Amino acid sequence: MHSRNTCALSALALAASTFLVACGGGGGDDEPAPTERQVTGTVLDRALNNATACLDLNDNRACDAGEPSAMTSNGSFTISTTQAADAIVLVQATTSSTTSEGPVVAPYVLTAPLGRHAVISPYTTLLQSEVDSGRSANVAQAEETLLSFLVGTAGQVGGIQLYDNYQAAADTTPSAAQQKMLALGQLLTRGFAETAASVGGGSRAAFEAYSAVAPGSLQQLLYQIPTTLTPEQREALFLATRDSMVPSAATLAGVAKAKAATAAQPIEGAWVRTDGTTREVFLFGGDGTFVHQVVATPVGADYAFDNGLGYRYGRYSLSGSTLTLELIEAANARGPAAGTHSATVSGNAMTLDGTTLTRVASASNPLVGGWVRPQGLARPEYMVMFDDGSYAHSGFYYQNDRQTGSATALETARNVGVQIGSYAVSAGNADVVEFGATTIDFNGNLSVPSNPGVAHIQSDGSISLSGLRLVKLGSTLGAQAVTGFSEATRSRIWSGRYFSLTQGTGAGATVQYLYVKGPGTVVAFDRPAAVSAAACVTKDAPFTNIDPSDGILKQLVLGTGTTGTAYAQRRMVYGTPASFVTMLPIARPTDATARCVVPF
Repeated sequence: MHSRNTCALSALALAASTFLVACGGGGGDDEPAPTERQVTGTVLDRALNNATACLDLNDNRACDAGEPSAMTSNGSFTISTTQAADAIVLVQATTSSTTSEGPVVAPYVLTAPLGRHAVISPYTTLLQSEVDSGRSANVAQAEETLLSFLVGTAGQVGGIQLYDNYQAAADTTPSAAQQKMLALGQLLTRGFAETAASVGGGSRAAFEAYSAVAPGSLQQLLYQIPTTLTPEQREALFLATRDSMVPSAATLAGVAKAKAATAAQPIEGAWVRTDGTTREVFLFGGDGTFVHQVVATPVGADYAFDNGLGYRYGRYSLSGSTLTLELIEAANARGPAAGTHSATVSGNAMTLDGTTLTRVASASNPLVGGWVRPQGLARPEYMVMFDDGSYAHSGFYYQNDRQTGSATALETARNVGVQIGSYAVSAGNADVVEFGATTIDFNGNLSVPSNPGVAHIQSDGSISLSGLRLVKLGSTLGAQAVTGFSEATRSRIWSGRYFSLTQGTGAGATVQYLYVKGPGTVVAFDRPAAVSAAACVTKDAPFTNIDPSDGILKQLVLGTGTTGTAYAQRRMVYGTPASFVTMLPIARPTDATARCVVPF
């Protein structure tokens, strides 16, 4: 029996593109002629011209010869193709491409997930990077991750969505939120270009690296962008916040190490050192990062910020009996110093600089040990489950709130603290872990929302709580996990923050300002006696960078009191535990309050 072909216009349910379907003629059992479709889109980068838009048929994140393509004109493109297979849409800009501001300075590639490419932007590129890298299992999960860092950011961009076209129509004025998102997109594109240059542009490796740093930094970057941003200001801001967007060589090496690891190394896992009433936890991750935290200590002058809020993290390498530590952040008085240490590991025992540590492990209880959020760069979090039925659950600063002297309880709850309590395997179901009474350690009631409740042991050995999946250090999954204690976290905490210190009272009071422009640039200036239209005169800053290896301990902490208002009070201290100088975080001072033109 012969079939009858009917010519029709099909509208496929792909919201971001228009497909024009041309039907072939003929009859009988002949194969229908290939259908042609047109894939259209707009690039979110200043009226981009002469860039290649293509369908990435071989899934290598590059526009190759033979793949359907078209050139952009004023930011738009139309690709005609008879390919039946769907593919990722790429836009590949080179130094031959131009924008409304001039030639493209460095090559970059943007993309969008299938069906969502009406506007191809750095934000859709981050979505694809999340999936390519394995940090998100699918686009939906990637959307949830990125939106959590953008929507309602400190009241800055409420209502903005990832797929919006932030370029206002020709006859309308862009909103402040649109301008901020456009400027942030330009900063991200510059970051992509530098990342591609270090990793190798036009490759999946480059795409995987794009979101190794950026997602968790979006809030802080947005806060620093004024309503309008000149090219000169954008360049200055990019240089100041580069660590928040461009993964360092060490970060990329850690990701590669974690991916390559198939078995635990001797030191990987959780270790505990107990000295009287003090209990310290060390975690060594498969990506070459470590974290140290005091989870039980007598609160005294030497440990003012240690108990739950203090921590140290950085990178480690073990060669023979030499353990080399590189500090990234030192936010407590007690903890390991940067440099080389003597470490001998034998089974579940370690001798570290002459003191004894014990691996948190149990032959009979597989739950005992250290658990971390996999690929937790944007939200560092761990849980140590001890063999006595207790656990310690900790989160660290992973996002920045508005730069004022206080934070809401919700902001505090989402940022930092330690929760200590009890756990047990369910009597009726061996795959269920029940968490019981919680003993509040300093700020522990705010470290995670209420008790962890119930966790389920998954078939791959991970444990899942509500909205949280943890994998065990020392296992294959744990060895492959990127634990997230990295340079990016340090940059997010500090970059773009202003602090002040008032000395004296009344008419004779002076104000010192400190501005952390970026991890390696700290600017200090005093408020002049009279208002001036001149730029503020800088002075020697108490420290020139936020790296703790210079011997000056810098901490961004909450109040040490036990009342709600003390918990909410943020401040910065620097110096030594015996003699800290305290400065309060403030919003960017105006020229009127600073009495001079404030540095950008």
